[in-house]
Amino acid sequence: MGPAIVWFRRNLRLDDNLPLDAALRAHDGVVPVFVLDDHYLTEDFSPPRLRFLSESLGELASDLAAKGSRLLFRKGPAGDALAALARETDADAVYSHLDHEPHGTELAREAEAALAAQGTKLRLLPDLHLVLPGSLRTEAGKPFTVYTPYARRWREADKALPVPAPPRVATPPAVLDVRFPSIPMSRPAGFRVEGAPANPRGGEREGRRLRGAFRASALHRYAQARDLPGVDGTSRLSPHLRFGTVGIRSLLAEARSGWREADEAGRRSIEVFVGELAWREFYASILATFPRVLTESFRPEFERFPWITGELADARFAAWRDGRTGYPIVDAGMRQLAHEGWMHNRVRMVVASFLTKHLLVDWRRGEAHFRASLADGDPASNNGGWQWSAGCGTDAQPFFRIFNPVLQGERFDPDGTYVKRWVPEIASWKSAGGDLHAPWRASTPPPGYPAPIVDHAAARAKALAAFATIRAAR
Repeated sequence: MGPAIVWFRRNLRLDDNLPLDAALRAHDGVVPVFVLDDHYLTEDFSPPRLRFLSESLGELASDLAAKGSRLLFRKGPAGDALAALARETDADAVYSHLDHEPHGTELAREAEAALAAQGTKLRLLPDLHLVLPGSLRTEAGKPFTVYTPYARRWREADKALPVPAPPRVATPPAVLDVRFPSIPMSRPAGFRVEGAPANPRGGEREGRRLRGAFRASALHRYAQARDLPGVDGTSRLSPHLRFGTVGIRSLLAEARSGWREADEAGRRSIEVFVGELAWREFYASILATFPRVLTESFRPEFERFPWITGELADARFAAWRDGRTGYPIVDAGMRQLAHEGWMHNRVRMVVASFLTKHLLVDWRRGEAHFRASLADGDPASNNGGWQWSAGCGTDAQPFFRIFNPVLQGERFDPDGTYVKRWVPEIASWKSAGGDLHAPWRASTPPPGYPAPIVDHAAARAKALAAFATIRAAR
């Protein structure tokens, strides 16, 4: 059979790549391509994500060259670009992955139509998740909207095993010729961004390194350490899962292998970690089934919630964004985000709760800021996490349960390791006892650090009063 095109999108690796594996098995050769769609340069792609993507594509190109192939770069629209490439190479099929996101599904529809018009098939395989988003149903045939029953069914569902990286990637000689058209990756201005100062490194090798380091240390103590932002207790693999520089099937296989070798506490930690993978897939399923959540609250009554607006909302949002709220754990998280393009998950919940329930700023503003700042920025997980924190999503943290940022700091950062790293005003201040997470209580507060933007008790009372207005309107 003639060659096939392998359309790389969010599976930027050679190991455990189902579309690549299927194309190599069914065809005499493959033509790897990445299509630079305008979507990559819009607001949905932050500088940290573009930097991560650029590094990952550069490594993928090198890895393919080492296997005897070549990664082509073409300008979108994707349908037109793929159809033209199929004509140029006599390819009769294009292989890629299924996508649960609204933009991805629309892109696939457009590509399928353009390819079908000339008799080229588009073959999409489930490569991004362990269970296809939206495929699991309750006994009544309805989509799951609560995590716990979803996770129970998800654990029971069949999951494919990883496939090995190919020893060689056969590619038509004409495509290997440097004269065969391909856009230099140095050309798109969007791919020349700096990212965050300490941007997560992209590429399959970095993903493999992080995966190995996590399995060797933090995986077996994950249940205890994952909530402590001052220790290295998480995998930091979220950007790699977003762009597929780590295969999800390989990650699960390693966790299962580690479980067999672990003691009781280690097995508990691995089960908690696998539960986090289930959360990722739950939110992907929610987005696939209810795409409206990208712009609307999952719970419709929250569309009537009296979020503050105008200059007060802008001022509060700016203080939160810049890490100047006067609450050290909140400010540490926002400053970490600006510097690393990443934030610890426990702190993500704290800062999201603070913006929505202490400052009464619409969750959509916070979600958009995260999307513009994170190197992962997965739309489903980002949206799901924000709506959970705001109390308006599936499986929501009830609105009347409002995180106390002082208690959160004292519980999860008791010695202030995290806060002192990201808030130098606190680090250089000689604090005592509980004042570290409530510095305004000290007789001499830290110089240069702001007083609390709101009082916790008063803000909590206002939030509950606001919530009461939509409860009464039911």
